[in-house]
Amino acid sequence: MSDPSGLEQEKRKMFERFFESTLKLNQLRILLALSELKQVKLVAHAFHVTQPAISKQIAEMEAILGVDLIRRVGQQVEFTVFGHALTNRAREILYQISNARKDFDSLLFGSSGKVAIGAVSTVTPVLVPQAIAAFHQRAPNAAVSLTEATADRLFPMVAERTVDLIITRTPAPLNSPHLLDREIANDPLVLVVSKHHPLAFRIAPTWQDLEGNPWIVPSRSSPVYLALYTLLKGYGITLPDNCVESMSLYANAALAAQTSMICLLPKTLANRYVAEGSHAIIPLDTSAILKKVHIISLVENSNPTVRLMRECFEYCGQIYAGPGPS
Repeated sequence: MSDPSGLEQEKRKMFERFFESTLKLNQLRILLALSELKQVKLVAHAFHVTQPAISKQIAEMEAILGVDLIRRVGQQVEFTVFGHALTNRAREILYQISNARKDFDSLLFGSSGKVAIGAVSTVTPVLVPQAIAAFHQRAPNAAVSLTEATADRLFPMVAERTVDLIITRTPAPLNSPHLLDREIANDPLVLVVSKHHPLAFRIAPTWQDLEGNPWIVPSRSSPVYLALYTLLKGYGITLPDNCVESMSLYANAALAAQTSMICLLPKTLANRYVAEGSHAIIPLDTSAILKKVHIISLVENSNPTVRLMRECFEYCGQIYAGPGPS
């Protein structure tokens, strides 16, 4: 006599082998197609194979499992309880595989993942928001973090991988082969005053007209301050001791609007205030004050999400802040 417990054990081993190694994704796809189309002929047509090939796949599964998965009723098929159970799980499995494919697609092509940006304050009002908005349209599931700091703090951050890329007005040091540097925009810093300031009415102001005016200046440790100081010194102008030192462009613009102070703003932002009628740009050549905007990242950073963010910055640099070099 046969041992019932031994037969049961053998049956369980067959089930385990079937689900662990024998079952193929294509067989699950066939089952799902049969549940929708109800005919072997239509499934064969959909898979571009013969009807016997579809029947063979079903028969192989039934032979290993030792149960019927379908019954033929005329030209159509009906699922047994075992067929329904396997088909229901097949739907879940293939759905999760579809999600896995989407995840890989997102990670490979940059539509998800994370990217950390560091930026100097003189690019955050216009260029940075525009680039992040463009990035979000192309990668709505990606996470973005933004840190605003001076260039001297940002370069160590990208080297230490605290941020993936930085947007600065300072180029990467020439002796930094590990950094990838690209100029993406011309956005000069311009001299801005209140629309009521006497300099707002000068048709052809000179540099000497700036002497004696109060100033709002960036942090004295920043490259922008050094460039401004050097430029003014070249015209014999000294910044007064009572300058307001601030890195907040919006606060600077608001303060300039209410006082006789001169401040520096990126031209893209200054143009907005001029259009609103609250400020005026002093038409003096300030192109020496770091007018180029750079995007800098590690050369070996091949993260597709970071690459996509770089593309968005380069695009917005051309559209919103004037083209960089070709």
